[in-house]
Amino acid sequence: MTLTSFRSFITMFIIIVGITISAEAITRIMPLGDSITYDDTYADAEHPRPAGKRSGYRNYLWYKLRDVNFTADFVGSQIAGQDIRPPFDPDNEGHPGWTSYDIAEYTYGYMSNSKPDVVLLHIGTNDHATTSPDGVNRILDEINIYEENSGKHVQVYVALIIDRKEHDGRIKIFNERLKELLLKRISQGDDIVIVDMYHDIGLTSSDYADNTHPNDHGYYKMAGVWFNAIMNNININTNLRAFPTSLVPQESIVQVSYDDEKNSVTFLVDIPDSGIQF
Repeated sequence: MTLTSFRSFITMFIIIVGITISAEAITRIMPLGDSITYDDTYADAEHPRPAGKRSGYRNYLWYKLRDVNFTADFVGSQIAGQDIRPPFDPDNEGHPGWTSYDIAEYTYGYMSNSKPDVVLLHIGTNDHATTSPDGVNRILDEINIYEENSGKHVQVYVALIIDRKEHDGRIKIFNERLKELLLKRISQGDDIVIVDMYHDIGLTSSDYADNTHPNDHGYYKMAGVWFNAIMNNININTNLRAFPTSLVPQESIVQVSYDDEKNSVTFLVDIPDSGIQF
């Protein structure tokens, strides 16, 4: 086979594989946060519900994604909601009582173990002592380090967190500062989607289980905001952007180009010790 025909073959092969992967892609989504992600209320401190009965917004988001034939795999080290019906994927990374700084300490490990394509981050409610988003900044730094080390692209949806039942001015200030941080990071190239949960969710007093946590109806509203953000911003080619290293070692990749209209990825590869590129 000549080099020209071989190049054509490889390009055609990759485009065909790209179309197949995109059509059947499973998007790995990590719900990351605190008790609002896991589903833990103040009442659970005295009379804890079984983990299998806790779903938060996650089951409703799963149903909404399924209804539009969006295939998701929720990922994380925690399991909560496995007894909910209709069934959904109960894997998550929700940690009741944790601050953004606590989450940041473990973010790299979570990413390495679960390898998400998408992260849904709602964190900051427990950062009582400060209105600074520095903890969120650290989380995003850890995700960037993971991306650099793994070569995997991650799209991060960051929520401006929900208010308490009794309005908390500190949350308003936190969200304002968080939005400034996120806009700065986006301008520097981070693939971040700002999800304005604070304004868009439309919670009323009847949507809370206590002063901090939504009830079932509140979680349904929360799922709707996540869903709209995903549908408006998801990169359907996320799973195409990792080179199939069974063909050549990743270090031999010279250039990667994406064609979202054709749903394809083209790799320029250097054949080691040959001087040939294709």
